[in-house]
Amino acid sequence: MAKRMRQANVKGGRPVTREVKLTEFEDNALYFAAAKAGMTPARFLKESALSRDRGISVAERHEMILSLHKIQAALAAIGNNINQLARHANAEDALTKEISAELTHSLTQVRATMQRTGDAVSSLAVSPDEADAT
Repeated sequence: MAKRMRQANVKGGRPVTREVKLTEFEDNALYFAAAKAGMTPARFLKESALSRDRGISVAERHEMILSLHKIQAALAAIGNNINQLARHANAEDALTKEISAELTHSLTQVRATMQRTGDAVSSLAVSPDEADAT
């Protein structure tokens, strides 16, 4: 979702169309605003309108999603490091069992945090159900 300009396909397609008339200046401004947000102009218009109910702009939501993706990447790197340490600790003698338990717990926490971060990213996306409700 972070780099996808177009919307994901939905079952049944999107049969409803809207026509918006713009001046040349407005069209250029829309194009550049959409490009800055990493979206097509049509997606930018739709998500901007639908995000008003959430109290945040499409640009703010886009920044939040990018930040959450960066957090996920950092957590993945931390989880990888913890996994390597746990593997090393498991290869040692019985004295390292305590360390291994702590590392396993830490890895579990990282995975749970990654799941919550993923859920947060998903909650920021405009779902087809939300689009139908407006």
